[in-house]
Amino acid sequence: MLVNGPSSAGKTTLCRALQAKTPQPYLVAGFDDFIFMAAPRYYRGADTGRQAERDRFTALGVEMVTTSPPGAPVAVFAKFGPVFRRLIDSMAPAVRALVDSGNAVIFDHVLHDPAMYDSWRRAASGLDVFTVGVTCPLDVLEARERARGDRVLGRARGLVDVVHTFCDYDVTVDTGAMDTSACVVEVLEALAARSGVS
Repeated sequence: MLVNGPSSAGKTTLCRALQAKTPQPYLVAGFDDFIFMAAPRYYRGADTGRQAERDRFTALGVEMVTTSPPGAPVAVFAKFGPVFRRLIDSMAPAVRALVDSGNAVIFDHVLHDPAMYDSWRRAASGLDVFTVGVTCPLDVLEARERARGDRVLGRARGLVDVVHTFCDYDVTVDTGAMDTSACVVEVLEALAARSGVS
């Protein structure tokens, strides 16, 4: 199962709730799980309200770049250096290895760019993947982003119009309009309908 959506949309909460409710022994593998395998010096500041420090390590890892014009609400996008691009290119193949070993996996992802989607598409080749799009109004995303404090402010705005441009979904849930339990019900009902399970 691929679960994709912008930063602060509640994907991880949804994935863990799905894992708890489904009778199958799903593993949850998340984008952040892979990122946090790296030494913190490569993403220093990207897990805070702002990235104030940049050096040779963040240039190799990830740097948050402001993409909004002056005076506009702040939107930032992740610029991945070679260390992180290598890590990102390994995510989907690692998930595929789990699946090929007989595991059911929920992949909690954030599709930032075409290269990331292509990596996923190649890794998922030949699999029947159930896809979930997680949406949320921008004002709710930004309020969550401010409250959580572990994301550079502007990440949600920088991603909200990008993440859903790469693939179609079997079901889409709006975490701003529905609570987690309602989203879980909707996803599991769509999964059962697609699988022909009543």
